[in-house]
Amino acid sequence: MMTHGAKPGRLAHKHQYRSIYRLELARGSSYIASTLSPESLRSAIAEVLDEFSRQYGQDKLPVFRELLAENLEDRANGNAAHAVRNFARPE
Repeated sequence: MMTHGAKPGRLAHKHQYRSIYRLELARGSSYIASTLSPESLRSAIAEVLDEFSRQYGQDKLPVFRELLAENLEDRANGNAAHAVRNFARPE
């Protein structure tokens, strides 16, 4: 019988990426959490996401972005987590 909700494979997948990107997540969430203004928050998010993309590729960015937001939530910084999830570059 199948149940609804989070799939065990998906949870293991996130856990695996959390281990792989541990250093980047710690550094990025610390840097983003240290910002003092909306402008510096946007700048820090852009810098962290750009650096990650250069190092690991654009295709890995969605999972990193979600893990980064979760790290910020764990630091009781829901506003920054929301900003990471909704970050979009100006056109």
